[in-house]
Amino acid sequence: MQVEERDFLDMMLVNALSPVRTAEILGDLVPAGGTIAIMTSELGSIANATGGWQLYSSSKAALNMLMKGYAAQHVRDGHALLLVAPGWVRTEMGGSDATLSIAESIPLVVDMVEANRGKPGLRYVDRFNKTLPW
Repeated sequence: MQVEERDFLDMMLVNALSPVRTAEILGDLVPAGGTIAIMTSELGSIANATGGWQLYSSSKAALNMLMKGYAAQHVRDGHALLLVAPGWVRTEMGGSDATLSIAESIPLVVDMVEANRGKPGLRYVDRFNKTLPW
């Protein structure tokens, strides 16, 4: 695999470590029964891996694993912990061929987060609240 080490480290910092650090720092501000939702990707699923987008996929798989650890350490918090895959969205990264606009994806994600309010524990789900394989 040809990738600059700095690019790999930057992606892991931004996509994996920083979201979990943010949950650690701000988690106490979330009321009991509240929800901590973190954006991941369906590409973070090891079970469904196809070999594409290796760098990005590995960073999201790492995020999912780090959140597993966070959940184990915060089991008594009672928070819903969501790893949310918003779908293939037309952004700079997603490109113009992506299936969803930002305006289409956001309401689905909001509805899914709302549907999980008060349901403690970690879940890896898509925008339709469908459980994704780890």
